[in-house]
Amino acid sequence: MPVKYITVNTSSELFAPAVRAFGNIAIVGKAGFGTPTTAPVRFTSPVTATENLKSLGGTTLTAKASKGGTTATVAAKVPAPVLVRFTDAAQPGHIQSEVHTVTVATPSTGTNHTFDLTLDSALSADYSAGTKVTQESDSDLATAIRTAFAQTPPPTVVWGVPLAPDDPGWDDGLTEVDKLDVQIVLLARTPLTSDNSANLTLLKNHVTADLGDGKERIGVAMLDQNVKTEDLSKLVAAPLIDERMVLIAHRSPDDVAAALAGVIAGYEPHISLLLKPISVAMPDVFSDDEIDAFDQVGVNWITRPVLLPGQALYLGEGYTSDWSHDKKYIDIVRVLDDTNFRIKAALIPAIGNVRLSRVGLRTVETVVQAVLSPLVARQVIDGFGVVIPLLTLLDKDPADLTAVEAQEISTARADRSVDMSVEVVYAGAIHRLTIDLVLKG
Repeated sequence: MPVKYITVNTSSELFAPAVRAFGNIAIVGKAGFGTPTTAPVRFTSPVTATENLKSLGGTTLTAKASKGGTTATVAAKVPAPVLVRFTDAAQPGHIQSEVHTVTVATPSTGTNHTFDLTLDSALSADYSAGTKVTQESDSDLATAIRTAFAQTPPPTVVWGVPLAPDDPGWDDGLTEVDKLDVQIVLLARTPLTSDNSANLTLLKNHVTADLGDGKERIGVAMLDQNVKTEDLSKLVAAPLIDERMVLIAHRSPDDVAAALAGVIAGYEPHISLLLKPISVAMPDVFSDDEIDAFDQVGVNWITRPVLLPGQALYLGEGYTSDWSHDKKYIDIVRVLDDTNFRIKAALIPAIGNVRLSRVGLRTVETVVQAVLSPLVARQVIDGFGVVIPLLTLLDKDPADLTAVEAQEISTARADRSVDMSVEVVYAGAIHRLTIDLVLKG
């Protein structure tokens, strides 16, 4: 065995950098009848979402419902029409269950605050008081989650925030979203109308609020499917519009806001939304005049271009609803958010450790370069520049410093504060192409 003058025992500790998803969605919406406002629930599949949301709500029979009858009395308000399931687990040896449509639901007479249901067909068995009655048809929230997952590629994670359908606290629901790791937020089945403008303004206030580092997000909302172009100037206006809000026009009965959120979540931030497929039911498309009206106010639309094979539906644009700060396209906002997160996540270990010196500031500059250089290689950004004014002063010969410059260094060291500027050049995807086609005989 050879003599060892230096013994080194090697070990490995794997390091996981701070990362975040680029397309987690939070949907705030009304759940099935009898559901109280509950904490957000994380879903990775539309099937588990449907099953979970149904288990949260429901009510019970307050009196026996007899076989052959078409009425039932329950303890909670039930909307009509709605598909409900009666489930009696107290039957000996089996669980008795059947589904009916409630055609009429009215408050019962008296002071017991119960509700009488009229069914579309007769009950096939007796159901005792206490039998569970649940909503079988999808609620607004379940429908929105299913629609978001139906996109290609689909989102990875969708958070559902169930609200009580009788008295939905939209503000409380959005407060629950504050603590989630999401980048896209919407209200289920809430089109932009005069009645819903206040609720959607709450959404806009949420996505523009300062929720802390790494929690930058965008809001998505849809117009009503029967919106008239002459009403756009009143609807698409302050205080609702913002560079962090994305609006879409459609002619579909589906929750198109959820569908758009699913499309956005399926692509990396720097991918343009223009001509990306969207899965909704929409037999009729917009006229040229309607598209021109949407284009003027920053509303996206759904189209079916004849130049693309398959006659599928695609997004006609990728606008934000406010262009006043040179952020016309939503991919610009998302790339800035993503770059912002990457830089902050890389620099946070330096806080409290790196010295305020030439070597320390050069380290900070190198960290930022290490974050942005791969983005240039991937063509996410076209270039960047990093400027630390204090480093420029520290690089000078101390004898050449003016009194003002020396004071700046002294103040920075006393306050332990450093200013840095990062300039990123972003070359987005082509959205318009002009061609001169000349034929010569």
